[in-house]
Amino acid sequence: MYRIILVDDEDEVREGIKRKTDWQACGFEFIGDYDNGRDALAAIEQQRPDVIITDICMPFMDGLELTREVFERYRDVKVVIVTGYEDFDYAKQALQLKVNDYLLKPINSKEFNEFLGKMKQELDIEFKQREDLSALRIQLNQSFPLLRERFLESLTASRMKREVFESKLQHFQITLPGPTYIALVGELDTKVSDNKGDDALLRFAAFNIMQEQLEQEYGGVVFQTRDDKIAAILSGPLEELEVKAQLWSEQVRSSIERYLKLTLTIGIGRKCTDLAEISKSFQEALSSLDYRFLLGKDKVISIQDLEYGNGWDHTRYTAWEQNMLAAMKTGKSHAVSGVLRDWFDELKSFSCPIDQCRSTIYQLLVSLMNFVADIGFELSTMLQGDPFAQVKHFRTLDEARAYLEELCHNMIQQLSEQRSTMASSQMQLAEAYIREQYGDENFSLNQLCNHIFMSISYFSATFKQHTGETFVEYLTRVRLEKAKELLTITNLKTYEIAARVGYGDPQYFSVIFKRNMGMTPKEFRQTNKGSGVV
Repeated sequence: MYRIILVDDEDEVREGIKRKTDWQACGFEFIGDYDNGRDALAAIEQQRPDVIITDICMPFMDGLELTREVFERYRDVKVVIVTGYEDFDYAKQALQLKVNDYLLKPINSKEFNEFLGKMKQELDIEFKQREDLSALRIQLNQSFPLLRERFLESLTASRMKREVFESKLQHFQITLPGPTYIALVGELDTKVSDNKGDDALLRFAAFNIMQEQLEQEYGGVVFQTRDDKIAAILSGPLEELEVKAQLWSEQVRSSIERYLKLTLTIGIGRKCTDLAEISKSFQEALSSLDYRFLLGKDKVISIQDLEYGNGWDHTRYTAWEQNMLAAMKTGKSHAVSGVLRDWFDELKSFSCPIDQCRSTIYQLLVSLMNFVADIGFELSTMLQGDPFAQVKHFRTLDEARAYLEELCHNMIQQLSEQRSTMASSQMQLAEAYIREQYGDENFSLNQLCNHIFMSISYFSATFKQHTGETFVEYLTRVRLEKAKELLTITNLKTYEIAARVGYGDPQYFSVIFKRNMGMTPKEFRQTNKGSGVV
C-alpha cells in the first residue's frame, strides 16, 4: 500500500476527490490533504508519502515551489501536478522540473481512478527492480571491470603523477570536470547475514543505488574498495560542492534505508582544487567514517564538522574506573549500568579521540580481569572468547557499551552463583565442624571461622541465611539434641551429660535445657523413661 497526499487550496476539489476515490482499491493509503504548499512540505517531512498530487496556484507556497523543494530533498517521491487549461504554461515549467505526470481540471472520477492504477503499476515496477536480488546478481557480474576500480582506489590511496591519472581517466572514460573535487566513503553499518554471498549481493545493491545517484545523476564516479566500502569522487563549483556533497550523501543514505532496509554511514573529506590531491580528501573521508564509533550509525559525517578532543582529559579515567569496580563489588547490575552509561555519555560529549575511546575500553577489560583474579575466581569461566578481539570490531560506542554492560552483568551473575555455591559448601563444612566440636566447652565462633577461613561478620550473616539460626542457637540446639539422646538411652548423671555436651556448669546446663525444652533434664528423663536405656 503506497502513501499519498493531496494539496489544493480549493476545499471543494479536495473533498470531491477524497469522497469519490476508493483509495485502498487503487492500492493507496490516503494520509492527508492540505490547502497550501507550506503546510504540505512540513507534513511530507513527517509522513514521507510515496506520491504527492498538488495544484499549481496556491497561497504561501505554490505547486511549482513545492515540487522544487520535494525533488531537492526527497528524490524518490513522485509528484503529480493538477492544473487547468489557463495554467498550462505553468504545467510546462512543471514538466521541466521532471514531475512524474500532470492532470487537467476538472478531474473526472473514472479517469482519476485509472490514473491511480497506472501510478501504482509504475511504483510496483520500481520497487520490484530495487528488491529483485536475482537481477542485482546479474548486474554484479556485469559491473565495472576490476581494473577500473583498482585505478580509482590507487588514485585515492596515494598521490599519482598527473600524466598517469589523466591518461587512465581517459582510458576508463571517467569525466570529472572540476574545478573542485571531494571524496566520500560509505559503509553498511552491520553485516546483514552469515551468508557471505548474500552480504556481497546486498553490498552491491547499495553500491548500485549510490552509483545511480552520484554517478549517473550528478556526474561523480563511484567504486567499491577491497575492504567492502563504497567510495565516490565528486566534482563541481567551488562554492557549492561541499553543500551538495552533504545533500547528495543524505539522499543516498535515505534511499538505501528505504529500499534495502539497511543503514549506511558516509564520511566526507575536505574539498580540493586539484584532482592530484584527492587522496588527502579520501583519507579525511575515512577518518570521518571512523567517527561513527563516537557519533553512531546511519549518519553523514563531514570532517569539517568534527571537534577533536574537546576538553578530553585521560586522567578522568582513573576516577571512573574506581566507580566501576566499586559498582561491580556491590553485585548490583543497575549500578554497573549507570556507571557505564554516564562514562560513555561523557566520552561522546567531550569528543574523545577514537583511539583514546578504544584504549579506555581495553583498560577497563584489564581491570575487570584483575578484579576477577583478585577475588579468587577462574578467569576462563567469566570471559567467553577474546573480549579484546570483539571490541576491536565494534563500529560504535553504543555497541561497545552494550557489550561491556552484558559482560559485567554476566560476571556479576556468575560471581553470585559461584559465591553461593562456595558459601553453601562452607556452611556445610561449618555444620559438620560444629557437630564434631560441640562437646568442647571452649568451642567458640572465632574457632569455627578460623577453621573455615571466613570473617566472623560474613560468616554470621551467611550462616543465618543458610540455617535460619545464629551460631549460638545452632550450637545450643545440637548440644541439647545430644543431651536428650543421652538422657533417654543412658543412665549417666546430669552433670556427666552436661560435661559431654559442652557445659562445664551443670546448673547452667539445667537452666538452658529447661528454657528450651520446657522441663528440667530430670523431668525429661522421667517422662521418657523406658524409651531405650543402654
